[in-house]
Amino acid sequence: MGVQGEIYIGGDSLARGYLNRTALTAERFISNPFSDVPLARLYKTGDLARYLPDGNIEYLGRIDNQVKIRGFRIELGEIEAVLSQHPDVRQAAVIAREDVKGDKRLVAYIVPQESAPTVSELRCFLTEKLADYMIPLTFVLLESLPLTQNGKINRHALPALDNAQPQASFVAPRNELERQLAQIWSDILNVQPVGIKDNFFNLGGHSLVAVRLMVKIEQEFGKTLPIATLFQFPTIKDLANHLTISKNAPSSANLVAIQPKGNKTPLFCVHPVGGDVLCYADLAHHLGDTQPFWALRSLGIDGECEPLTQIEDMAATYIKALQTIQPQGSYQLAGWSMGGAIAFEMAVQLVASGHKVSLLALIDSYAPNPKFKGSLEIDEAILLADWLKNLSESNLAVSVSVEELRLLEPHEQFNYILEQAKKDGLLPKEIEQKQASLLFQVFKANRLSLHSYIPQPYSGRITLFCASDTLNAETQDPTHGWRQLAAGGIDMHNIASNHFSIMRSQVLPKLIKAELTHLK
Repeated sequence: MGVQGEIYIGGDSLARGYLNRTALTAERFISNPFSDVPLARLYKTGDLARYLPDGNIEYLGRIDNQVKIRGFRIELGEIEAVLSQHPDVRQAAVIAREDVKGDKRLVAYIVPQESAPTVSELRCFLTEKLADYMIPLTFVLLESLPLTQNGKINRHALPALDNAQPQASFVAPRNELERQLAQIWSDILNVQPVGIKDNFFNLGGHSLVAVRLMVKIEQEFGKTLPIATLFQFPTIKDLANHLTISKNAPSSANLVAIQPKGNKTPLFCVHPVGGDVLCYADLAHHLGDTQPFWALRSLGIDGECEPLTQIEDMAATYIKALQTIQPQGSYQLAGWSMGGAIAFEMAVQLVASGHKVSLLALIDSYAPNPKFKGSLEIDEAILLADWLKNLSESNLAVSVSVEELRLLEPHEQFNYILEQAKKDGLLPKEIEQKQASLLFQVFKANRLSLHSYIPQPYSGRITLFCASDTLNAETQDPTHGWRQLAAGGIDMHNIASNHFSIMRSQVLPKLIKAELTHLK
């Protein structure tokens, strides 16, 4: 019920196959495993649907019009439908192109009305209606769309790109440093030209691209920058200034100003197990530029100090950091995945020291269960396999056997996982062993700290956002184990997503915004 799947058709009225197309018939007309009738067949329609609670079937689109980009399954027709609502768009077609291997991106082809819309107008229009990962990176204006003989859009005939992006406010680099950075951005993002006011995220930047960018900057300029730097300096102009003026450095090593403006009570979000906070980019964007949004990333992720190894120590350190922004008052805390456990401990410590916590939002976060701590010995092989799975942003098992990994020497285990991550496109090929080792050491410290953490009851109320595709298998508890720890009760919100896609859900920002508004 509610699970998306393909429609299969069977029964007496089913055709025998495709005329004179044996291979296609064998592919689409398969044996019916549900029938006792000899030679009974099912037809794979290529249509997607799901059962509704009332027994009806909801049509969701075509399989061949669905793509997967950075782990997110996207229905291209949904983007086309929204584009067609723009008053200056007559026709629209959206496809996923991979002109550079491993860099798949959405491209929208537009046939305008009499007045052609600008790229910025189209992007702003879509941003109001779609999740950020569904916004095409490139927009191409055409006089007409190519059609097949039966009048459908011929997607294979849509023209190739020259990667040129028309910009209404393009500002060229003014000095050698800005020119070098513009060239790096252009090479990594596969976009040109790149102006000094162009925003990294608006050009299609995401976590993997950000890692590649920082690796390249270290190679070119000899300076190691955390990925979170892109929140504070998202344009070439700002980043160039940061590289040359040390006083622009963050006031706290682990406090990141994702959106520091606004006069509302700040929202502080805590990093997941990977240690960085790029995952909160979409959430901060959707909450708007009037909601101050700060994030707390792991110490040690930049290699300047050792990572913390206890949740209690992380919470105490992060409280000191956030109090440089908000010394007193009612605090609003949130955290995704492991970040929820840290935010929980922060709330416990804040309340114990006499402060008030008006919001504790846990986003698909699981309470550590002491009952199961002694039943699982965590060794380096398990940690490396978990790290690879976390990099893949997948709940599915990755192509690594822990048993086979244990047959290797410790340094061989890491090298094997690193090569696997590069091979699968989870880490950039340019990343060096030292840089990758820093990422793993932070993950390892966080993973082990969560395993050893024994949470104490919290006197306040918890707001819990749960992904509908996940359930705590250990307890079968829909509250992910938090019920017995929340003395003030739990407000539950179920969101149609999985553990990773919940951070890209359009529903999550609306629910959190409602909670924040309710508290004002």
